[in-house]
Amino acid sequence: MIVSDVNLEPRGTAHSYEVLGRLMVALFESGAPGALEGAQAFRFWETLQGGFSLTWDRGPHADEVADELLEIAADDDRTHVLRPGDVVLVHNGVADPSRYTTIDIQNVRILIRPHDTIGRQAALSEAFAAAPAT
Repeated sequence: MIVSDVNLEPRGTAHSYEVLGRLMVALFESGAPGALEGAQAFRFWETLQGGFSLTWDRGPHADEVADELLEIAADDDRTHVLRPGDVVLVHNGVADPSRYTTIDIQNVRILIRPHDTIGRQAALSEAFAAAPAT
């Protein structure tokens, strides 16, 4: 589902922080490999408009993470913290979706803005090549 304008949750509410927690679980604990496997220097902060901005270096492109979140939300075997309809892509106009993507999770705006990305497959290959042999 793609929307262009919704009523967003105000800044600093218990609900917005709950959504951030749900997002972190979905990104990092939804199966192996995680949605951000191979990403480096992951950071997040609350925006002045409410919601959060996420960024990382290398790793998957923004649109790949958004697509992965949609898939995770639709799959009860991968997570129970998000459901279908919880993750909504927001129309970014003519912007390049691999550079940044905006999503709403339960009416909390999330701006995904990675830097110097290499794509999900390249990031996975790089991460597994760097893993020590067991």
